[in-house]
Amino acid sequence: MSVAPPVRFRVKGTGQYVAPVAMDLDGEPAGMLEAPAYDVAGGRGRRSRSWRVGSYGPNSAITYALDELRRKSRDQTRRNPYAGAAVERLVSNIVGTGIVPRSTAARATEGLSKAEARRIKKEDAAFRAGLQALFLAWTDEADSIGAHDFYGLQAIAVRGMVEGGETFTRLRTRLLSDGLSVPLQLQVLEGDHCPHLKTEPGSNIRQGIRYNAIGRRQSYFLYREHPGDGVMVPAGLELAEVPADDVAHLYRAMRPGQDRGEPWLARALRTLYDLDGYLDAELVRKKNTTRLVGFIKRSMEEGADSPAGSGPLGTDGADDDGAVSLEFEPGTLQVLADGEEVQFSDPKDVGPNFDMFVREAKRQIAAACGLLYEILSGDYSTLDDRTLRAALNDFRRGVEALQHHQVVFQFCRPVWRRWIDLAIMSGALKPPAGMPRAAVYAANWVPQAWPYIHPVQDVEGKTKEIQAGLSSRARKVAEGGFDAETIDAENQADNERADDMGLAYTSDGRNAVKPASPADAAPGGSEPPPKPSPAPTQPEE
Repeated sequence: MSVAPPVRFRVKGTGQYVAPVAMDLDGEPAGMLEAPAYDVAGGRGRRSRSWRVGSYGPNSAITYALDELRRKSRDQTRRNPYAGAAVERLVSNIVGTGIVPRSTAARATEGLSKAEARRIKKEDAAFRAGLQALFLAWTDEADSIGAHDFYGLQAIAVRGMVEGGETFTRLRTRLLSDGLSVPLQLQVLEGDHCPHLKTEPGSNIRQGIRYNAIGRRQSYFLYREHPGDGVMVPAGLELAEVPADDVAHLYRAMRPGQDRGEPWLARALRTLYDLDGYLDAELVRKKNTTRLVGFIKRSMEEGADSPAGSGPLGTDGADDDGAVSLEFEPGTLQVLADGEEVQFSDPKDVGPNFDMFVREAKRQIAAACGLLYEILSGDYSTLDDRTLRAALNDFRRGVEALQHHQVVFQFCRPVWRRWIDLAIMSGALKPPAGMPRAAVYAANWVPQAWPYIHPVQDVEGKTKEIQAGLSSRARKVAEGGFDAETIDAENQADNERADDMGLAYTSDGRNAVKPASPADAAPGGSEPPPKPSPAPTQPEE
């Protein structure tokens, strides 16, 4: 049996022979090495050879890029309509008309008699009502410069976080002589006020923040004026160290241990910039297409250095720079001189790919910003009501996470606790006897309710959940952005006013629901039973 001789290859230009080695698609010897753990990311072949990334920590990555990211993000927000729309849509969905506190302050009533428990609950309800009224009066005084109310400051702080990556809010205690309902005001600062390049390893100062021995934030270094407005400050920039308890730092951490926030448009900046340039170029091309209808060709006379005449037909001669202007007007019929002819231009249209390309670019921008394409663009033509409901449910879940993880915990909660402390210390608020400070702090923060997609179906679904015991009326009212106790008080006032005026409405919950037809009133079509009189009120024990 004959055996095929081994195959060898001679290296060109040398006398060296080598044996052939099979290679895989990535340029690795086939069967010689174990496969990498990840196909592309861990490969060492041709496809992965040009993929080189740095090993940046959660803070070093921001340190070297934060200034440029802020500048480009704010530039695009000012100039690019899609960037501006993305910021506006995020702020309007996260804040809306405001995330409102609903006090749940109450004392424990276990082990007390019914009469005593009823008395304590009534006192607590009156205290909560007074607290809410006091806070509502303070919301108009919250801004240190008087330009916004408390909920307007929420929107400003969230906008600064989305556009610039973070905001710092100073909790500024005021004097009693200032005449505020509660001696507290807020000052919202952009992230530029805290120098992220201020790092002193030996003193626990990192990115403009001082940390104590156990790694907790101790203080912030803040410029008194915005660094971008330094030319407007004759004395120059002054850096102050502010205790961390007096500052609410609002930002979204993308990695564990991240100290400063990055602009939310960071992943979309390149696409936003390129799309804006593409749309501008397309607009210019369209304008030139409709404006430039043809070209005038001049014939050269024999022996002449230039075409006959002083310039193109209908124009003057060239100016000192050699430029000649030619005006085109719609519907003009121009008589040509001898030796002139007109050749009309035929520019190519971009075709049907324009809309597809722009739509895909908008989808990429929306995905990078955490928005739906339909919300960013206002184009709902490709969705039906079922698909829209599913998309909105997913988007709203993400917004609710941002509301409670960032805005409520990092901004609203510190303000609320400081406001409670100063209200008690100034005498504007007096908790009931036996109510601990932790109970006074208790509150639910209720965002603006989402609009109904199908109002009748949505209300019927909530009603059935309450009737089946799957939820409570107070919870469903809170989901709608309101307070159950406030609604009960309003219903009571409405009923008393209607009784005094001898009026009856179907909205009165004390009345039985009227049947749809006489046949549905009772079995056999008989008259409905008389309405039972309300039960007499039992005297208190």
